[in-house]
Amino acid sequence: MTIFAGAFSLAPGLEVPRVLKDAVSRNLRRVDDDKGSRQTHCTPKLFLTKWDSGAFSEPAWRETPDGSVCTIAGDPLLIEAGHRLNREKQMSIISPTEGSVSSTSLAKCRGSFSLAHYSAKDDRLYLATDAVGLRSVYYTIQGGFLIFSTALRILEDLPEVRKNLSFLGMAELGVFSFPLAERTPYEGINVLRECQILSTTGSDVTLRSYYDWEKPETFANSPVDSAAKLYSTFYEAVRIRAGDDIRSYSFLSGGMDSRAIVATLIKMGRHVESLNFSSSGSQDQYYAQQFAETTTSQCRLNYYSGGVFPNFSFLALAAKANLERGEHTPVDRPQLIWSGDGGSVGLGHVYMDERMLEFGDKGDIEGMVKHFFDVNALALQHGILTAPARKKLPQMLLKSVLDEVNRYPRDDIGRRLYFFLLFNDQRRHLFKHFETIDQHGLELLVPFYDAEFLKAVAATPSRWGILHRLYASFFQHLPEFALKTPWQTYPGHQPCPVPPDKNASYQWEKSQKRGKGTLVERSKTAIQIAGSFRRDMEPQVFSRTRVWRAALVHALGIRDYWYTLRLLQIYRHYDCISRGD
Repeated sequence: MTIFAGAFSLAPGLEVPRVLKDAVSRNLRRVDDDKGSRQTHCTPKLFLTKWDSGAFSEPAWRETPDGSVCTIAGDPLLIEAGHRLNREKQMSIISPTEGSVSSTSLAKCRGSFSLAHYSAKDDRLYLATDAVGLRSVYYTIQGGFLIFSTALRILEDLPEVRKNLSFLGMAELGVFSFPLAERTPYEGINVLRECQILSTTGSDVTLRSYYDWEKPETFANSPVDSAAKLYSTFYEAVRIRAGDDIRSYSFLSGGMDSRAIVATLIKMGRHVESLNFSSSGSQDQYYAQQFAETTTSQCRLNYYSGGVFPNFSFLALAAKANLERGEHTPVDRPQLIWSGDGGSVGLGHVYMDERMLEFGDKGDIEGMVKHFFDVNALALQHGILTAPARKKLPQMLLKSVLDEVNRYPRDDIGRRLYFFLLFNDQRRHLFKHFETIDQHGLELLVPFYDAEFLKAVAATPSRWGILHRLYASFFQHLPEFALKTPWQTYPGHQPCPVPPDKNASYQWEKSQKRGKGTLVERSKTAIQIAGSFRRDMEPQVFSRTRVWRAALVHALGIRDYWYTLRLLQIYRHYDCISRGD
């Protein structure tokens, strides 16, 4: 199961209109080919449709004679006797044919998934997502209907859905590159949070959590013991996802995350066809090559040129197609790719530092958050905002972050900030992948998002984890060959003990400011800045005078205002969607 969407009537006698059903079905998939399979459940009250790429080789759709229906996107990873249950068995446990979705069973799931289940007996619809909220479910209540989808773009493309931009959601998007909490760029269109179940029967729409992240699990009593336990949990997370596969695809960069996965697979006796899209001459490229050479042919590195902020899913699809055209590549499940996404925040505690924890030790949560903003250069760009926006938005943003930081009030206040990052930044990392999954059909295997692994990390003191401290100890449990060659690390974090390659470029080196380009280059950007402003853009947060002044100052080379172009383009993009342009 790859992607689903639907609509549910909330009022007696109100039927889901044919025009809405057709629009949902039409926008489910944008590729006109015969790949995968479609299934649809259609009654006057409920319309549910899904497309399955076949990546998991197991159906995730169940209908019963009484009119009940259930479907799953992703893989919940319910385990019995140390082994993953098949998807049909998982569905039968999580959402029994008769009755409600089982919170107890959902809390035992280790994977990334979303679920839709309608019980005809109770006349109730359930929507749910995984422990992190990685496999999103977006929903809106409009015109007497609950309309939902695992891709935001489907709701964006429905003429029947109002899409007024959210004042706060758009500001958060401009600062963090994603809205916080349950927000999206649109008022009234929300996304399920981590461990959340939505249930409804008519006008009664409720949200509840099936796991409480506030209560820490018990764990080891020292950093050394914790690192050993974490690697053991991670090993299991890899093993249950690998199943019986002998050969797999995996991303492989020069960093720690993908190396941990590939080394663990090799330790299990598996073979890996690895994909690297790094810049030529970079540490990411050289270190991946050097690591692959130590694996005694169990990892073959396939290098392809990437780009600036590419969609790696399409790069992977093209790379796979190239490989499979040229030779027989005996990968067991070729539509699955291992990805190290999730390691930097989940285990590395990136974006956090000692000073933040010192604020937390004093109970100064606001000071901790403000230092977090300063260290990570997060700020709303005041230079082009209207006076009301300059006055109102900073306090709104601070409050929204404080609300998220205090969502799970652990005694370890640093762990609160960690949860803010995990359930906002980290769970949005794969947004682009899932928004385009109907086109590439690839599923990612992401053991760093494993629920049991993250619960184990969250059980440790945050001070053990910051600056990749716990990660460095965890890394020492990889097989010996994985530690012979250098890997890329973050500036100021635990350094790699293997001397770096001085000839390779560093990923986090500061690039030349765009404002220092030629007059022609600066003028081109200035024209784009001015052209991206729209007087009737909603919400009205930009000053026409200030935008034009920023464009002029940039063109003259007095100050670099390139960042304002990105902000304006974000607003322009979503403004066009909201208008149906």
